[in-house]
Amino acid sequence: MQAYDKHQKLLRYKKKLESLARISKKDFDQLCSIMHERDLKKGEVILKEGQICKCYYYINNGSIRGFEIHEGKEININFYFEEDLACNFRSFIRQSPSSLNLVAAENCKVFYVSRSDAIELFLNNNSLHFLLFRFFEELYLKEEEHSSMFKLMSPAQRYKHTLDNHPNYFQQVPLTHLASYLGMSRETLNRIRKNFQ
Repeated sequence: MQAYDKHQKLLRYKKKLESLARISKKDFDQLCSIMHERDLKKGEVILKEGQICKCYYYINNGSIRGFEIHEGKEININFYFEEDLACNFRSFIRQSPSSLNLVAAENCKVFYVSRSDAIELFLNNNSLHFLLFRFFEELYLKEEEHSSMFKLMSPAQRYKHTLDNHPNYFQQVPLTHLASYLGMSRETLNRIRKNFQ
């Protein structure tokens, strides 16, 4: 990888982190010192149900799909795209087995940080500790939004909410995965889509 290309990626990563909390150059340099790069192939599993989540990921390009297995079916819980942070925060924090699977939905380039390196650095630095808190707060709110859709909304309302708040899902996620995320069959999703056109 060219140095310029990596520098641009690091600038984008810093901008993402600063959308959560302020970070000084010194703190960012410390964070970069424990960060690694990795290429993921489409379909590559980075976290499997039952494993303990040991890393968090920042997506430079590509996307990652988060899903659970229920009665033998994959139920999509979350999608992570370019400049998103991906992780199962409950498993990462508690070091408990994950109920979530994380799989590359397409070829990806990511930065990742291991929990052992992150905890040592973040717990000894107040500003980075706050950044870690904001990072997991964002992941929690994203998961809570998805959960609340099923408690409070009809299928058509879930479709409209996702269309209004995450229009990129309709360009970047295959319909079968999107239907699973919305808790409906692909046929129902197609029918609802026609009603909104």
